[in-house]
Formats: sequence, C-alpha cells, structure tokens
Amino acid sequence: MMDEKAKLIALTSALRRLHQKLVDVARRDYEQEWGSVDVGQLLQLLTKHPGFGWLRELSALMTSIDELTDHETVSPEAYQSACEQTKALVLLAGSQSTPYTEKYRHLLQTEPLVAMEHAGIRRLLNAR
Repeated sequence: MMDEKAKLIALTSALRRLHQKLVDVARRDYEQEWGSVDVGQLLQLLTKHPGFGWLRELSALMTSIDELTDHETVSPEAYQSACEQTKALVLLAGSQSTPYTEKYRHLLQTEPLVAMEHAGIRRLLNAR
C-alpha cells in the first residue's frame, strides 16, 4: 500500500499530464488565430497572456502539491486537503464557476485526450 507522499507524487504526475494536454489545446487554438509560437514564446504566453490565464489555477494546484511532496513525509490531513482541492478543481466538485471550470467543462466534452487524463485522475482519487 502506498503512503500519502507516494500517492501525491502519482497524483501530481497525472495532473502534469492533464496540464500538458490543456496547454496543447490552448496552444493549438492560439496558433490557429495568431500563427505558430516557439517554446519560449509559449512560456511567456502561459505566464502573462490573459488568454492562457485560465490554466493558472491548475498550475497553482500542482505547485502546492509539489511543495507537500518536498517534505520527508506527508500528513494524512495534508494528503486529504490536496485530494479535496483536486476534486474541486479537476473533478469539478466545487460549485464555483471560474474561467478555468468553464473552459475545462467545454474541453472535457470536445477533447478526447483531456477526457482520458481526467478519467485517470478520477481513478487515482477514487483508489485512495
């Protein structure tokens, strides 16, 4: 049986895969309108462009989970909190509507690769 730290490492790995799929979609949409961008330009867009701002909620969640896994051990309470935050943001368990949740709901319906990563995170959270 995995301890809380190992489970959070698996969760953050799954969140990274989801984030990459979302970045790929956002990049594709941006490039269709404005032309291709290189990796450096993409990084600037991700951190500064308002059209990519919706992704920052997920980035912040991944950062907070990464900070937890930097410690020797993860308490059951911290693990539980990270799972609840993930459920609220990724599994849309929260009732709050944000630019992220609106865009994410749409992409779950239109982008199969996003839906597949979403399902993987759901499995991880249900297995805890």
